[in-house]
Amino acid sequence: MQRLICAILLLGFGVTAWAQQWPTRPIRVLVGFAPGGTSDVSARVTAEVLARELGQQVIVENRPGGAGSIAIEALIRAPKDGYTIVVNSDSSYYQPVLNPSLSYRSDRDLQPVTILTNQPIVIAVHPAPGWKSVADLLKAAKARPGEISYGLSSATGTQAVAAGVFFRGVGVKMIGVPYKGGGQAVVDLVSGHVPVAVLGSAPLMPHVKTGRIKLIAVTSGTRSKALPDVPTLAELGFGFMNMSQWFGAVLPAGTPAEVVERLSAAYNKALADPQAQQRLFNAALETVGGSPEEMAKRMRAEMVIWSKAAKEAGLGQAR
Repeated sequence: MQRLICAILLLGFGVTAWAQQWPTRPIRVLVGFAPGGTSDVSARVTAEVLARELGQQVIVENRPGGAGSIAIEALIRAPKDGYTIVVNSDSSYYQPVLNPSLSYRSDRDLQPVTILTNQPIVIAVHPAPGWKSVADLLKAAKARPGEISYGLSSATGTQAVAAGVFFRGVGVKMIGVPYKGGGQAVVDLVSGHVPVAVLGSAPLMPHVKTGRIKLIAVTSGTRSKALPDVPTLAELGFGFMNMSQWFGAVLPAGTPAEVVERLSAAYNKALADPQAQQRLFNAALETVGGSPEEMAKRMRAEMVIWSKAAKEAGLGQAR
């Protein structure tokens, strides 16, 4: 018995010593969406500071598909050693609600690290149709039911939920066109292949500044500090709309607590870096931060709210 106890103690000391030395090699950050979207921007801006804080290279890899679930499934197959991280949108962690056949469950398989950024979801339009406001868009949609399409970063993400809740709520029929990330959707919006998009702000901002895209509303309850001139849907008379989106980092469940805490602290330092904050603000992103426990608490609370909204939007198997 004494030998068993000694072996367990030595194993514990070994894990602690290893965790204190972590990291000793490059770290991979998997992003579940194509380059150019908000998850990608959040991951890459923070990765630069993260590498400096941890003293190791941080490599961002895009693994698009399944509304972020492909990257998460790769994460839970990876060793629980802190060298593989996922940075995804909030909705990617809730996807099993819509598709129970997915191999992961957030509360069982994921270890929250911290929430990186928050963004408003925006309704953006191409200038060609001449729509200057939400009223113009809805008028056109009612005159041409089922003919006007709008781009989405995925079929079952928070942006799809927001679009579904809004368009159903106002009684118009429009056609959602899902992509493998906001960056791809913006390409088609700028080219005019889709005249409307309901997306996160980050991939849109460069084109808003050049006048190639116009933002006509945000879905959050209050105006974005980075988009002070864009009205909320609530203030336009649609009081049932109050949705935004966050992006956070997770590890596989079972990762040593010391590694989780060190990574969370490094991410929080990255979010406090003035240059990183400015770059994120320029993409209309607000930094969040916080502890793993705070992120876990928010995920538990929002799962219920998000599931209800997804059902209202008629998405996936939540119908």
